[in-house]
Amino acid sequence: MYKYLTILLAILFSIHDAQAKWFKASSDNFVIYSDQSEKSVRSFADRLERYHSALLAMNTLLTVNDTRPYNNQRDKVSPSNRVTIFILKDINAIRRLYGDKNSKVAGFYQSRAGGSVAFIPRVKGQSGSEISFSEIIFLHEYAHHFQLSNNNIALPRWYVEGYAEFYASAAFEKDGSVWVGRTANHRAGELLGNVKRVPLSILLDTESYTQNKKKNKSDGFYGQSWQLFHYLTVARFRKDHPRKDNMRNYLKNIYEGQEPIEAATNAFGDLEKLTKDLKRYLKRRKLSAFKLPPKWLAKTGEIRVTQLSAGAGKIMPYLQKSRRGVSREQAIALLSDARKVAGDYANDEFVAAAMAEAEHDAGNDALALQYADKALALNPANMDAHVQKIYALFRIASENEDEEKDAAHWKTLTNAISKANSYENDHPIPLIYFYKRYKERDRKPSNIAISGLEQVVGLAPYDKTLTFMLIRQYMEDKRYADARRLLLPMRSDPHNRGFGKRAELMLRAIDKLESSAEPEKEDEAA
Repeated sequence: MYKYLTILLAILFSIHDAQAKWFKASSDNFVIYSDQSEKSVRSFADRLERYHSALLAMNTLLTVNDTRPYNNQRDKVSPSNRVTIFILKDINAIRRLYGDKNSKVAGFYQSRAGGSVAFIPRVKGQSGSEISFSEIIFLHEYAHHFQLSNNNIALPRWYVEGYAEFYASAAFEKDGSVWVGRTANHRAGELLGNVKRVPLSILLDTESYTQNKKKNKSDGFYGQSWQLFHYLTVARFRKDHPRKDNMRNYLKNIYEGQEPIEAATNAFGDLEKLTKDLKRYLKRRKLSAFKLPPKWLAKTGEIRVTQLSAGAGKIMPYLQKSRRGVSREQAIALLSDARKVAGDYANDEFVAAAMAEAEHDAGNDALALQYADKALALNPANMDAHVQKIYALFRIASENEDEEKDAAHWKTLTNAISKANSYENDHPIPLIYFYKRYKERDRKPSNIAISGLEQVVGLAPYDKTLTFMLIRQYMEDKRYADARRLLLPMRSDPHNRGFGKRAELMLRAIDKLESSAEPEKEDEAA
């Protein structure tokens, strides 16, 4: 009996070990961490790269003869500007990490320069061209990332969400083709059920919808946004469609600064008629979709899949929490178990870099520095370790009260920034902290430092905190035209009204500053 029990336990442990293997997939635009099979991770990375190419292709098709300020470049992003994806066990794990087990969140995305990250449930194997719900979640969020990276105008919320829903239901054929604009079946309940519909007069106005949402917690906003976006996008490809130019005219109106409803009625005409047209459109037996053949898509680059160390698998839960974002108290609570992992895997580069992050989160900068240096001794090109070293050194220098050591601390930080930049000159963090070291010491930033910050804002336009940092610098330098250029798109930010209000206040301040700076006119001779 004991013999059979021993064999059974050995089998169970071997199965557990197989399931505990973690893989890292690296491609041109994504980094994926998953404990699923190597084949599954590689397949997911391939689909994501094809999806990115499909977004680029549609972007080109839709902006032909347009005046929209889109960037259609196919240049490969630098390694640290890729989106990192952590694949968790299930939706419950996602909600625990999100911080609200009772929420309806099934996956989420956080955008920040040099650290955009997404968390989604396991990707289930699919037959044919269909994708799993986990993939739909991420495709929706990545569409946001793509749009924010390639568009410098704040668009109405319905458009932003309609755009993401339009592309999220993609499908991938074996021949390399990608379908976009398919029916959003995951929104069928909103469109065909008894969910409260949002009147177009409210749907099209972000501010009105925000106020209305406080009264009606559940509505068909996402489904209706998809429906309107799909209807008007398909119309653009139909020569004889009466609404062929509606979307183009609408966007032009938005870019020219027209108010939401004014922009809509000037482009769409009577909103009641549009409502009726949408109802008829939804009753169609079949809706159009777009199939993009391989020749229209950028060729997928190399996808590198590597199996991570056992230590990396053990430290992964703590790294996920750090990347999600933790308070100092939360970080301290996690340290005890994380340090046990670090003790068991003392010479693991991945563990050392993750521990540098964990110790910094907990406020232990000296220890964070030690772990970062350990990771760099094992691999001098480890950018995560370089970043954590910069974070730790910056806080040590900022909090230092010893005047004699002050210069030495800042010099050490500058050397660390320079070293990191030599390995990846487009990494945002070294460029940001090269600028911040001037501001922290109340010194005027050099032209090189300001240029570096401008480079970061260009690389990560979705990180509005950095955009405001650059705007403040422009205002200090009396570069009001440059400040205004960055502020104008943010006035109607659909996801953060705080940014919009802040932008409006700063624009008013610029108006006053410019008017007070105008030279007084001389009195005309009598």
